[in-house]
Amino acid sequence: MHKDFWQEQLKLHKKLCFLAPMDWYGDSAYRQSMKRVAPHIYCISEFYSADGLIHSKFLAQSVLPHQEIEKPLIIQIFWKDPLNFAKAAKTIEQFWVAWIDVNMWCPAKKVVRSGHGSSLLINEQTAFDIVKALDESTSLPISVKTRLSFDGNQDLIKFSQWLQKAWAKLITIHWRTAKQAYTGEADFTNIYELQRNLDIPVIWNGDVQHYDDGMQKVKNLSWFMIGRKSFWNPWCFLWKEHFETKAWEDKKVWFINWIYHPTLSEMLEAMEFHAAELVATKWERKWSLEIRKHLVQYIKSFPGVKEYRKRLVTTESIEMTRETIWDLRSRFATDLDKRPWCGEIE
Repeated sequence: MHKDFWQEQLKLHKKLCFLAPMDWYGDSAYRQSMKRVAPHIYCISEFYSADGLIHSKFLAQSVLPHQEIEKPLIIQIFWKDPLNFAKAAKTIEQFWVAWIDVNMWCPAKKVVRSGHGSSLLINEQTAFDIVKALDESTSLPISVKTRLSFDGNQDLIKFSQWLQKAWAKLITIHWRTAKQAYTGEADFTNIYELQRNLDIPVIWNGDVQHYDDGMQKVKNLSWFMIGRKSFWNPWCFLWKEHFETKAWEDKKVWFINWIYHPTLSEMLEAMEFHAAELVATKWERKWSLEIRKHLVQYIKSFPGVKEYRKRLVTTESIEMTRETIWDLRSRFATDLDKRPWCGEIE
């Protein structure tokens, strides 16, 4: 993938929307589940250790292969040694990926104590050297995801300009400090000012509720990102204007206040697809533990569904999951075209 890739994408699309990198969530099956519903989005992987990708062939072969539906895929990595980043890039570029993103945003204490993630906000020279080493070691474009600051005492504009000089092609800002982690409301005070001080695009991440919300807030930016609001809800990436063609015109009525409300049938189809893709990419026991947290979030509470949620949080095989989904279809056979979020199932 060449380094002008995103400039070309912007010529094709008015604005670009990304699935945020989320540890323990954003694996291949999750990304496929989002792209199945919203093929226009761009996906960023979970974040992987650069050191791990270098020294563990098993890890590299487990997390870097991906399906056609996920492309163009961005791989996010973290560490603190520029040399290891450069070596990891050589491993990553063996797989068809669009981009390498550097994690300078993770606020987890064990990550920060190790000198990784958001700690790089207070280690500017290391951050600069990482991006520079990556740019020199691979033909893939390099970007950075970081935060407003570490503790409120850092100059984001200066830090971002340093990254730009190191040949970062874009920067994503999660609009909370590392000390805030995920608490409080995102602060958008200086986001537009940052873009005016950079020649590279700025992606904004933090408290985006759905696609239309992102379009309302993006203003002079070209990009926005949705993370936790995508849990159980790939439909958050849909926008009413996506349905302006005659083939999809009937689906426009599914939007209420610019939010798409799926039918029960669509929810069950999404659950089964996600389960099938997860078991296809991970061994059975690991699959059964991971799928539970996803399945129970797909179906919100509505009359009669509680017993099925209990079964989903204890599922141990794809067969058990499919049996539960089948039972749901049978139990609510006359309600499949109704929208649970709207209280249409009594």
